[in-house]
Amino acid sequence: MEHDNKHDDPVNYKLKDSDPLEGASFEVFLDELSDVASAKALNNISIDEAGIANQKIVTTIDDIDGTGEPVSIMCDIELNVDLVGHRGIHMSRCEEVLFEASKKHHKSLDDFAIMVAKGLQNKQESQRANVRMTGIYLHTHLTKKSNLKSLDRIYLISNVSIDGHKMSVQSGISVYNMTACPCTRTFTKYSIIPELKQLGYSVDQIQNILDITKTGTHTQRGKVTLLIEKNEETPSHGELYKILDETCHLIYELLKRPDEHDLVVRALDKPQFTEDVVREVAGVAYKYFVNKLPDDSRLIVESTLLDSIHIHDVCAKIDRSLEDIGKELKTID
Repeated sequence: MEHDNKHDDPVNYKLKDSDPLEGASFEVFLDELSDVASAKALNNISIDEAGIANQKIVTTIDDIDGTGEPVSIMCDIELNVDLVGHRGIHMSRCEEVLFEASKKHHKSLDDFAIMVAKGLQNKQESQRANVRMTGIYLHTHLTKKSNLKSLDRIYLISNVSIDGHKMSVQSGISVYNMTACPCTRTFTKYSIIPELKQLGYSVDQIQNILDITKTGTHTQRGKVTLLIEKNEETPSHGELYKILDETCHLIYELLKRPDEHDLVVRALDKPQFTEDVVREVAGVAYKYFVNKLPDDSRLIVESTLLDSIHIHDVCAKIDRSLEDIGKELKTID
């Protein structure tokens, strides 16, 4: 149906004698008139992102842990497109694309996000489309001492942006970790020196005591996130998890007393600031990806800790290209 004026608001459309107002023709007339999303925008300001957020859906990933077993992933999704000229996007088309893609088995969460982004761009006839996904996955993690299986919640992240024929993919993972404060650890360790001196210990003896004593400090639970721009098939979420497992004190849902002791001792032996966490993750990730990804690939590391002796939380972030991180690392080699 053609409007008399391209700026007409369909909600306030003025009827004409020539309009079909009954029978089957009226149903067509009503369907076209009520498609307000396709009408001209009320002004010419374009919108960068319009879509849906906080949508939940389940899809199947063929393999994550290397077992070859398909797993179901609950995803929290935000998706949007740019909007030029039209008054709105068709929300139902967003859901159609998402629901159809969710029925399929995907090699990875990234493949699922890419399928949704491409379908969204095509269905909405937009230049740009963005999909941001976070999938909750129960990862089987063997405890270090008891060797028991712990099902630990981790978050798989996939962010896909399409602009015309150009696509960028950020693949990431968030896990829970534990840190011990280096400041209090250091203060507590050396504060007993005067007492040991009064007991008659020599400097060498005191040093030996300090070296074998696990002095206390406050600990906190945190969440650390690693994101990297993908190049074709690399990296996988499994590779990102290995980097975090190597650099952080990851925590477990299931811990027997020997495992609890091991985790606490490891945290005390290697206490970390929030800043230490992001630096170490970035450094190890750089060494892992420097020869696998383009130099201009972005590496993003974020850490947030629920501080145990303050009301506030603490956070740190690194967001730079692999090339820039490499230059900084060379200055301290």
